[in-house]
Amino acid sequence: MSDIYFPEAKSAEILGELSAWTSVADILVAARILEARPVQRDRPDSLLLMPLEHPELEFKQIFAILLGYLMKGYVVPYQKIAVCLALDPQITDATRSTLLSLRFRPTVHVGMIPTMQNKPAFFIQDHPAVIELLQSPLKCLMGLYLNKYEFSKSLRNIILEAEQLTRGRPGIFHRPYADGCLPSFIEAVCFYALGLEVGTQFASPGRPILDIAYRAVNIQTHPPVDPVMLGATFQASQRMLDALR
Repeated sequence: MSDIYFPEAKSAEILGELSAWTSVADILVAARILEARPVQRDRPDSLLLMPLEHPELEFKQIFAILLGYLMKGYVVPYQKIAVCLALDPQITDATRSTLLSLRFRPTVHVGMIPTMQNKPAFFIQDHPAVIELLQSPLKCLMGLYLNKYEFSKSLRNIILEAEQLTRGRPGIFHRPYADGCLPSFIEAVCFYALGLEVGTQFASPGRPILDIAYRAVNIQTHPPVDPVMLGATFQASQRMLDALR
């Protein structure tokens, strides 16, 4: 991946947002696993299967890139650890320290799931406590990724069809609208890996210019913001809303 568009430290920080998907209940189970006192409803397992909905190699490669960023960015939410300590007084200080320092460093390989008609999957192996903590973040990652991959692939197919029909290549590039940082980042990774363009073609950062887009009015400038430009943005937004009415 490009260090210009996807610097490693920032990419890991963004994928680290998935840490929030580890619930208090997951942490309580992980603590019991670490202390070897599971209850009947606990299901410790050192293996997690992530079925792959698309067989092509690029689908696996992009997910592996995102998984690598998650490995670098994941931490157990300390606020939820504090809640668990209040809920379960048996959790020791040693377990608390282990949870705070715990990192996601799995062994990963691609294989087939016999019970799912040999469907390809990522086989993710780690300590059962880690697998318990990462189940929800990984499922969230796969759900976001699947949506963004299929959208990006459909745009690439449009480009390929246009090349065959017209010998021209339309420029399709990543411009997130109302998405948050995490889904926008995953979509940008898909765009880049599939050969689409990432970044704006309207202006360089710092050059005051209005970009009136399909679902947004963006102002591209560096602080301090020009009040005249800001007013023009509000007026353009209002015109779009009036047109919708």
